[in-house]
Amino acid sequence: MRRRRAAAVVALPEIARVLARGTAAGLPLADALARGADAVDGASAECMRRSAEELRAGHPTRASLRTLEEVAGGRLLVGAIELHHELGGDLVASLHGIAEGLADRERLQLEARAATAQARIAARIVPLAPLGSLAMLLVVAPASARALLGSAAGLAILGTAGALTLIALVLLRRIAHAAGL
Repeated sequence: MRRRRAAAVVALPEIARVLARGTAAGLPLADALARGADAVDGASAECMRRSAEELRAGHPTRASLRTLEEVAGGRLLVGAIELHHELGGDLVASLHGIAEGLADRERLQLEARAATAQARIAARIVPLAPLGSLAMLLVVAPASARALLGSAAGLAILGTAGALTLIALVLLRRIAHAAGL
């Protein structure tokens, strides 16, 4: 289910463009969905076909488009379609605008992931660095390692290093979570 939603998120701008082209050609929404399903791949096509079938069966627009609405950004797309059905207006322009906005959002998310890749890698490596250093010390200077592990001062140093590493890991995770990554 998660993969299907992720695939639909990526294709949501294309779904909006396909619907805009279909409605610009004068097709009813159900026909625009059905024909547009041929222009997109995978889960998005299946979602569009299912919505078209439900619309043709007489289900309300919102209920028919619920699979699109569940996808991030889909509520905006469904809302624009419903607004057009209730009040009229330029659905084609709205769908094109939504498509561009969703595509911009995807580009920004990809840029943010690329910009924070180094921090995410550091968050995985930082906790391993002290363990790697201790292993290297055991190989290169076993007497020093025994002194470190066998004395109260050495254990205090290891405990402090462990605590600081844990704090760094927590802070890196908070930063990544706040950035939405």
